[in-house]
Amino acid sequence: MSYHFYPKPFQFYYYPPYIHQLGIHLIHPYNLNNYPQQMSSFQYQPIIGNSSDNCIVIEDDNIQHPPNPNQQLIIQTQTNREQTTQQEQLMILEQPFKKQIQQNDKLNENEPHIRIKVFKQHSSQIDAEYILQYDRILGNEYKKEITIGRKKQQDDKSENCDIYLPHGEKNVEKLHCKLLTEKGFSYSNLLTKSVLIFFSLFRSNKSALKLPFSVRKHIFSFIKEKPQFYLTDNATKAGTFMKIKKDNLRIMQLHYTYLIGADTYFQVIEIKSKSTQMKFKKNKDLNQFYNALAKEHLKKGTKIHGLTLEENEQLNLLINEFRTNNLRPRISNKLNQYDRPYLKFSFNSASVNQIQSHIFIANYDQESVFKIGRSQECDVIVNINTVSRRQAQIIYKNNEWFIHDGEGIRESANGTWQSLQNYSSRNHEKKTQSKPSLIEDQMEVKISDNIIKFDFVNFGVTKKRKLNQALIQDLLQ
Repeated sequence: MSYHFYPKPFQFYYYPPYIHQLGIHLIHPYNLNNYPQQMSSFQYQPIIGNSSDNCIVIEDDNIQHPPNPNQQLIIQTQTNREQTTQQEQLMILEQPFKKQIQQNDKLNENEPHIRIKVFKQHSSQIDAEYILQYDRILGNEYKKEITIGRKKQQDDKSENCDIYLPHGEKNVEKLHCKLLTEKGFSYSNLLTKSVLIFFSLFRSNKSALKLPFSVRKHIFSFIKEKPQFYLTDNATKAGTFMKIKKDNLRIMQLHYTYLIGADTYFQVIEIKSKSTQMKFKKNKDLNQFYNALAKEHLKKGTKIHGLTLEENEQLNLLINEFRTNNLRPRISNKLNQYDRPYLKFSFNSASVNQIQSHIFIANYDQESVFKIGRSQECDVIVNINTVSRRQAQIIYKNNEWFIHDGEGIRESANGTWQSLQNYSSRNHEKKTQSKPSLIEDQMEVKISDNIIKFDFVNFGVTKKRKLNQALIQDLLQ
């Protein structure tokens, strides 16, 4: 094993390309109490090693990194390191640091990477494909933020974006969104306390060496930090939208915009999921709650969904009473002050020939399902051709509001999408980026007419499996 020592405080990084090359029998027992502060630090990006390397690099905090700090570090293989004399090692350390770095824009198929495809919606032709490996787009320099936007004009002196979007340029901004790599591949290579303990077990416990390689591999895949990448919208007008998968419920959020079909948007105006008042106040507030619903219906034309037959009768009696006597509900309190879960949303396009505002009412600890689409069987009927007959479902369960695409095993034709940006923040004078959203395998992002798809390659175990006899046999092979 080779160590690079420097006189200043240091950080730990490790680069295990293959699990069976981890050099378990070479690991020395470490006293973890000697350096607890180094375990979670990631102030500097480590230098990514060659796939044949199997080493721990101890890196000086004061090293001046070259312009591209993620180029491959030329380190001798394990066999050569064992044969290298101390004098030869010192000669290597004395070489200029830049000579130990080589530019490598060639994809390493054996290492984890992300294929980023850009194409027009409903088109089978891929306009461009980018490879994200070693926390940078191959061919570009390393950056903590990979920029996505439209291609700049000839007279534009601003920086080039790393990923260009060729379609719908009017709705794509120069810098539309960013892909954050701070907790990506380099972060996952940090030598954490859990990994150190895992290594030291094989040094101190001989029986652990008898474990099959496949078992060690699975254990290591669980304790190793997983690389994570995030996407943020740059306070754009058109927005950045993530696709909601049909088999993946997504929690609905206040003040977020949802896109169904080609260009039909609705926004969550109010939402209440969990109880905030004492149980004995429920009955006392129920009549006032009906008055508040009647006010929403009379003043804004809001349609109410989810009430029982008895509750609907009581609500209709109130509405007719107000209309007959030409009275107005004098309830000043808002719906969220009553102990009943509900979701209020509104379509933001006046051209939609339908009811604009809707309120879904549910009950705590009970599941309720509301359907949106062109079908007459849906609760909210949207008479637009690009919206599917059964476009999406909004579900209240486990005291949360969820949305998912399609119905059953069928997904919608044009998808159901959620914006990254909170629409209320876009109205502020000071534009702020959206909160980072985690990028997942096979995830699709819609920006104007462009679709960006992320394919994770060589990221290890991607499917969860129950511990059964078949899995045990696989592990013992």
